[in-house]
Amino acid sequence: MVKDLDLFLQILNEPPPFADSPEGGDYDDEDACERLLTEFNNAEAEELACVSYAYWTVRSNAKDRLPANAQRTSALKEIRRHYVGEGRNSNSALAVIREALEYRQTYRFNAIRSCFYDNGDDSEDSADLAPKYRRLILDDLERQPMVVRGVDDNDRVIIYKSERKTPGDTADVDEAFLLTQIYTVERALATNEFTSKGKEEKVTVVFSFLEYSRKNAPSMSIILTMLKMLQRCYPERLGVLIIAHPPFWIRGVYNMAWPFLSNSTAEKLRFPSGQIAVDDEFRNIVSGNKELGVMLANGDIASVDLTDYTQQPFHSQYEEQKQ
Repeated sequence: MVKDLDLFLQILNEPPPFADSPEGGDYDDEDACERLLTEFNNAEAEELACVSYAYWTVRSNAKDRLPANAQRTSALKEIRRHYVGEGRNSNSALAVIREALEYRQTYRFNAIRSCFYDNGDDSEDSADLAPKYRRLILDDLERQPMVVRGVDDNDRVIIYKSERKTPGDTADVDEAFLLTQIYTVERALATNEFTSKGKEEKVTVVFSFLEYSRKNAPSMSIILTMLKMLQRCYPERLGVLIIAHPPFWIRGVYNMAWPFLSNSTAEKLRFPSGQIAVDDEFRNIVSGNKELGVMLANGDIASVDLTDYTQQPFHSQYEEQKQ
């Protein structure tokens, strides 16, 4: 029996949050997304549906309990995000969805989700990949601790990333970096879907540069690959990005890019600098949880046992083991 099966089934019955066309508007999100869905064969529709952690889990472990319309509903949710993200341009949405599907298949997103557990991805080679993925992800988490921790005042799960401690000196360091980014985002979205019962799609991302050193950063080529992958695979997922203690070069990049950013994008970016500003920022986003606000402001995640973290349920909030 799947743990939390009833809640997963509740999520699968949650309809896509299609926007109503404003009075006098000329778009119909539901109709456009239904037409886009017909562009994909059943295998592609299945992969789109599996973007939902709830759908993927029930399909993999309790297929006989899948609601009859679950694939269509889950696939439409993912199509809607791409459609809105592409400014409601169907041709652009179709192109980026196909690119996102290619990323998901190339980097084996479902195998990454399940690599720390005994069940999940049912593909033939997932068991062979799991030991490698576990090693690479744990190694990279040691270089740059990243945890899904807490919920903000808008009921969005928080991803916390600290600065990178070492550059890494192995041949597969770039692969480890990409796998860990995918693992972290997938875990955050699974947790978000579960804790909000499928009603919240966006997450809050916190990146601390308090002790940042450029010598430890990944190569620019792999960073660009990662950014493109995140952009293609996770449209309409970012609620807020907080870059705490930003170094000068990040501010420079932002100042150059700012004139080209939409208002909706610019409103998601925050750059508190100095401890007072950082403290205020995190008090604002988690005003009802003083302990979490202090943890975020101070970057206090050293107590997180990363091995234990990866073993705890993928879709629920991490809890430190009591001594």
